[in-house]
Amino acid sequence: MQNIKDLPDITTSWLRYILALNRATNREKAEMNESLMIALQIALQASKDNPMSLMETMEVLQHSQQTAAKAASATQEKLTGYIFDQIQELNQAFFNTLSNGEGENLTQFARREAEIMEGVANFHEQIENIKDEFGFQFNTSGYKLVHETDAFMLYQVLPIKQGVKVNDKLKPMILVPPYMLGVHILGFLPGENKSYAHSFANEGIPTYVRVVKDIMETEAVQTMTPDGDCTQTKELCAKLVEKHGKKVTLNGTCQGGYICLMNILSGTLTEVCDTLITNVAPIDGTYNQDISGMPPMHHDFITTTLPNGNKVANGYLLSLGMRFVAIDRESPLIKVLDQISLHKATESNPGKTTAALFRWLLKERVHLPLGIANMSSVTFREAISPEGNLPVKLYDKALNVNDLGKFGVKWYQNYAVRDDLVTKVCATAANQYIKDDVVECVPFPGGHVAILTSPYNKRSPVNGEFTGKDGTKYRGPVKFQLDISK
Repeated sequence: MQNIKDLPDITTSWLRYILALNRATNREKAEMNESLMIALQIALQASKDNPMSLMETMEVLQHSQQTAAKAASATQEKLTGYIFDQIQELNQAFFNTLSNGEGENLTQFARREAEIMEGVANFHEQIENIKDEFGFQFNTSGYKLVHETDAFMLYQVLPIKQGVKVNDKLKPMILVPPYMLGVHILGFLPGENKSYAHSFANEGIPTYVRVVKDIMETEAVQTMTPDGDCTQTKELCAKLVEKHGKKVTLNGTCQGGYICLMNILSGTLTEVCDTLITNVAPIDGTYNQDISGMPPMHHDFITTTLPNGNKVANGYLLSLGMRFVAIDRESPLIKVLDQISLHKATESNPGKTTAALFRWLLKERVHLPLGIANMSSVTFREAISPEGNLPVKLYDKALNVNDLGKFGVKWYQNYAVRDDLVTKVCATAANQYIKDDVVECVPFPGGHVAILTSPYNKRSPVNGEFTGKDGTKYRGPVKFQLDISK
């Protein structure tokens, strides 16, 4: 009799679950469809003046078919596993209800599932609420604008650890983020002790971050070229050499690391920079077959024309391309199912870290200067030459990785062991061509941004030493910077 009385409650919970599932799935579909519609609109406009050849069209269609098949297969596999787990839990709750045994009954099961799904459906609220804690808050007293060029602003990141002051006897360092996904991933959650930038600043290291000005408002960014990036980076470094009396360490993440390497190999920074740190930098992108294997497109198919007539690479399209590479994790239903698993594992409290990570992935997309986008495209399609030359040039000069020794530059290079975007071989491809003992190569556990979101991981703290799975003793980048400052 009691079971019959519970039917309205079970029915209500089931309806709540269905409504929340639809809300969550529709949100993810809408977010994906927005990028797809933007891509289609740009492609239609571009094809009018610069149509693809028949061969190019066939390649794009074939790649699209492969991507769709990969997405469908991954979704089916994920959904099958989810349904199987749900059936097991439902059966257990059903038998508990019939036998009045211990454990979760049907009413409790239905209510719990509804609450979890509603948490997933409302997760976007947590993503919005984290904005005042996420990343760098340059309008606060924790940062100082020390210099700016036509395209960049240079902010000093001040210590937030109690009792720590900037030690001007240490080498200054400039953090260089990737253009496309912005600067804030380097500051992630300072208040939660999860900020790569503050892990340096909190040791007293003079820590600075290079911030690209708003591309929508700054023509100098819209027309930026790799040569211009190098010239203005030299100006920033020179300012710090003047201030601190020591050469600068350039610390670049992902694409930012590659750009730093280019700038140093040009010889332009010899008088102002003698150390390079790269985090998960794609030194030879041809080792990532998912990206290098994408069909080439006319540049018109990725560009957006701004009101002043300048063309830029559309950040939505570039981000969409990265999502297609990881479509087995990025399709809407898979993202919802992953969020369900996360909410279950954390008892519907995924925490600030997850909200901040989602905010970065969803909110930090920006357009790129065409010159920078074209340079990046080349690095994923052309390998380093047998002589050690990068596939791109600066000031029309070849860039040879073996020149690091000639310029007296030390290179601290790290990669993530579970990174499927920048794999170990992708990040370390240049090492085979470098004859001098200038490279320190360090593996970090986790994925592509693990070192940025969890810099004080117990297994590999950035400010200490740790032993890798191969038994080798390594040091984190903060300790490296402190050691070379002595």
